[in-house]
Amino acid sequence: MNNPEPATNNIPGPGGIQMTIKKLFHPLALILIIACSSLPGFALAEVVCSGGLNCTQTIRLTPGWNAIHVKVAPVNDATEQVFADFVDGSGAQISSVWTWLAQRAKVDFIQDPDAESMLSAPGWLRYFPPAAPQAFLSNLFAVQANRAYLVKLEGSSEATLSITGHPAVPRINWQPGEFSLTGFHVDPANPPVFSDFLAGSPAHAGQSIYRLVGDQWQQVNPSNTVIDPDTAYWVFSDRGSNFVGPMDIDLPQVDRMEFGTVLEQLTLKLENILDVAHTATLQLLGGAPGMFYANPDPVSEQSWLSLANGLAIPIGAEGESRVPLGVRRADFEPDDFGQTLEIKSTSGARWLIPVTASAPQLNSLWVGTVTINQVSQVHNYQRTCTTEPTTLDPIDADSDGTVDVEAEAVIIGSNPGSGSDLCTDADGFPVSQSSELGAVAANFSFRVIMHRESGQVRLLKDVIQMRADDGRYVLLTDDSLIPNFRGAVLRDGELVGRRMSTMAYDFSGDTLAMAGGLDGVLTADIVLAADAPTNPFRHYYHADHGGDGYEVIRRMEFTFGTVGEGLGANYDVKQGTYREVISGLHKEQIVAAGSFTLRHAAQIDTLNQ
Repeated sequence: MNNPEPATNNIPGPGGIQMTIKKLFHPLALILIIACSSLPGFALAEVVCSGGLNCTQTIRLTPGWNAIHVKVAPVNDATEQVFADFVDGSGAQISSVWTWLAQRAKVDFIQDPDAESMLSAPGWLRYFPPAAPQAFLSNLFAVQANRAYLVKLEGSSEATLSITGHPAVPRINWQPGEFSLTGFHVDPANPPVFSDFLAGSPAHAGQSIYRLVGDQWQQVNPSNTVIDPDTAYWVFSDRGSNFVGPMDIDLPQVDRMEFGTVLEQLTLKLENILDVAHTATLQLLGGAPGMFYANPDPVSEQSWLSLANGLAIPIGAEGESRVPLGVRRADFEPDDFGQTLEIKSTSGARWLIPVTASAPQLNSLWVGTVTINQVSQVHNYQRTCTTEPTTLDPIDADSDGTVDVEAEAVIIGSNPGSGSDLCTDADGFPVSQSSELGAVAANFSFRVIMHRESGQVRLLKDVIQMRADDGRYVLLTDDSLIPNFRGAVLRDGELVGRRMSTMAYDFSGDTLAMAGGLDGVLTADIVLAADAPTNPFRHYYHADHGGDGYEVIRRMEFTFGTVGEGLGANYDVKQGTYREVISGLHKEQIVAAGSFTLRHAAQIDTLNQ
C-alpha cells in the first residue's frame, strides 16, 4: 500500500525559524510528541481569590521564552507595572514581552520565538524595558485578561510572576482555518487532557496543538497532555467558534453579574457541551454573606438559601440548568458587594465570575400599609367593683375603715358588664377596661407615607413625583412648586406627575417630623386642632356639628422587627408592629394595634428640590 502524500499546513508562530507542520494520514503512522505532563518541572498553578474581587495569578517563568496565558484583569494594567519587578535592574529580568493580534495578520506559519524576526512580522505587539535600546519600538502598553503573551526571561534562574487583579470570564473568538495563541480556564485541582476538554467542539476535536518547549514549538498529543492553566498554546480551529470549554455559562451581563442598586436576582444558565453528564459546583470564594440561590424545593417555607456553603448542580448530557441567584442587601448595607463566584465542573472547566451589587442607605421615599387587628374596648365596663383602703382624710372613711365606692376610684377588674350596676369612679363615671385590647370584627388597613433624609424621618400626607429640566426626578409636597417641573409619566398622551397620597391622617403643614429611625422605634404625634376642618367633631354628620369641638391627639408608634424572608428583607422592605393611642375622641384613650409593612418607593434624598 502506497503512503499518501502528507498534507502540509503553513502556520504562524513567533520567531525566525520557519517550522513546517505535517499531518501523516497513513493508518499505521503515529507521531508522538512529549506530553506536557512529563516535562521537567511541570506544575499546575492556580488563580487564588482570597475574598472580594481580589485575585492573584502566580506564573512560573523559566529562562528563555515563556508562553503564558493571563486570566485576571490587572488592577494596574500598564505593561511596565505588571512586569515592574523584572525591569528594575535587580534580580531576574526580562528582555521583551509579545502578544499576537489575529485581526492584524493571518497566521500562515509557526516560527520559534525570535525577537528580531518578530519585529518585522505583522500582527505582533511588543514591549521592551525602558533601559533596552529597542524601548522606543514598544507598542504593547497594557496587559489584558484572556490574552496570551510571550515573555523572554534572561539569565539562568527561574522566577515567579504574580499578577493581582479582578477575575475574568473566559472568552475566545476562534478564527476559521487558523491557529490562535491562547490558553484555557481549567480547574487546577482537576486538570483535563486536551482530547477530553475539546471533545464537545467540532471545530477543535482532532486538530493540531503546539506548546513552547525549550524555545521551540512542539506538537502535543491531545490524548495524554494535561492542560496547564498558565500556559498559552497554538491551537488550530477549522471553523469559526466561540468555544471556551466543556461547560458554557450564559451570564445576564456577558462577563459579570451586576445587580447594581435595584436588581434583586439574576439567572445564569449552565450548559453541558459534552454528551456525558457532569456536575457543576458553585462557590462564593471567601464565604461572604449576602448571596443566595433559589430553593429548588417548591414547597419549602424558605425561598432562598445562602450560597456561603456552596451548591452542586448535576447537568445531564448536552443539557442545561438555570440557576436564579440573588443578593440580600441587608447583609452588607450600607456598602458595596464585590465577590468572586467560582464555578467548576467535573469535566475540568473553571469559571471565575465577578459579582457586584450596591446597597446605599435608602434616604428616600417609603410607602407602606398599616393593618389594624386589635382595639381597646372603651365600652367594656367593669361591674364587679373592688375597693382598696387608702390613706384618706378621716371624713371620707367609714367607722370600720372601709372606703365608699363613690369616694375612691375603683380598681379595674376583668368582668365586663352592662346596665345600671356599673362601677363608677369618684366623679360618677363608669370605669372602662380600655387598657385591654380585643380583636376587631374585621381587619382594616390604611396607607402611610414617609421620607427619610439624613436620618430624619418625616410623615407625609401626599407627595408627587415630577421631573426637572435636567432630567432628574424630584419629590414635591408643596403643590405650589408643581408648575416648575414636568410630568414623570405619560398618561393619555400627556406627561403628568405620579401622585401618592393617604386619607388616613391629617396634620398642619406638608410634613411632620417623626422621632426615631427606620431600625428601632419610630413615633409621630399628630395634633388635630378643635377647629381643624378634618376634626371628626366638625363632620357634617356629627351630632355636635357647628359647635365646639375637641382637640384630637394621635400617637403613632412603629416598632421595626426582623423580616425573615425575601431578598429585600430589612433593606427595601421593612416590617414590624404598630400601636396607636388616640386621645380626645372618648373620655378614655382609644388604643389600636396591628402590624405594618414599608417598601422603598424612590431614591430621591431631598423633598421639594
